[in-house]
This record gives sequence, structure tokens and C-alpha cells, in this order.
Amino acid sequence: MKQLQNESGFTLLEVMIAIGILAIGIGAILVAENNSLDVTMRAKRMTTVATLARNALIDAEREVQGKTFDETKKESSGKFDAPYSDYSWERKIKEITFPNVLSPEAKQEAGKPGDAVDPNVERVVKIATNYLSKASREINITIKWKEKGEDQKFSVSQYWVDLNHEFNMSEQ
Repeated sequence: MKQLQNESGFTLLEVMIAIGILAIGIGAILVAENNSLDVTMRAKRMTTVATLARNALIDAEREVQGKTFDETKKESSGKFDAPYSDYSWERKIKEITFPNVLSPEAKQEAGKPGDAVDPNVERVVKIATNYLSKASREINITIKWKEKGEDQKFSVSQYWVDLNHEFNMSEQ
């Protein structure tokens, strides 16, 4: 009679398949970890950029405080000190033009060209719109840097209203 031998163990093919599955799993984990590191570095970079932009806005506010619009530079730029010397900034101060919402053109765009408006209300709105346009400015800060060989930029804006601006009752 033949005796049956019970051989336990794995064949070479089974071991190779197991190693292949293990390699694919480890590869997927490494790719996920690498992506996680990239996202973390991007978040750190954006936090740094946002902080630099905030500080640049604070510096701009200090520089324009107490001055009239004519006394401030419309454009300026510079580099940040170490350890942020890879970053630069640009500041632009622009006039804001508020639209007269009761003008015939604005009523035409709104689709209500025939609506009659009291002339006194229209005059007050025009005076207020002119005042706000002359008393308001937009301060735009752009932070620039290079990342992976490409130019990057991040912009923020703040609005500056000169509450001491002369209030003129004329409609001009």
C-alpha cells in the first residue's frame, strides 16, 4: 500500500504571487504618502504666503494712515527679509468708481428703463456716489514666489476709505 504524504508549504508560484501583491500594496502606500507630503508642503506654503500678505497689508495701512490719497504712492514693491527672501511683494492703490445705480444706463441694464425716480433722490444718490468714489481706494497686495521652477502669485485686497475727505455737494 502506498502511503500518502501530506506535504505542507507553499510552492514557488504562490510565494511569487504573494510578494507581487505585497509590492503593489506597499507601492500604493508610498504614492499616498508622497501625495500627502506634497499637500502638506503646499498648505505650509500657502499659510506662509497668507501671513506675508497680511503683514504687507498691515504695513500698507500704517503707511497710508493719516495721509490723503495724493500723498501716497500708487505703486510700490519689494522683497521680504530672511527667512522669506524667496518672496516678493507688489502694492497697487487704485481708485474705485462706484456706479450711479439710478442713472439711465444703470436702469437700462437692470431692465427698468421706464421707472420714474424723484429728481431729488437721484441727485442725492449721485452726490453720495461721487463722494464714495473720491473717498475710497482699493489696496491690492500681490505676493510672488517661485515653486518648482514656475512663477506663483497670491493677491489680496483691502479697501481704504478716507473719512476726512472733503464732502462736496456738487454733482461733479
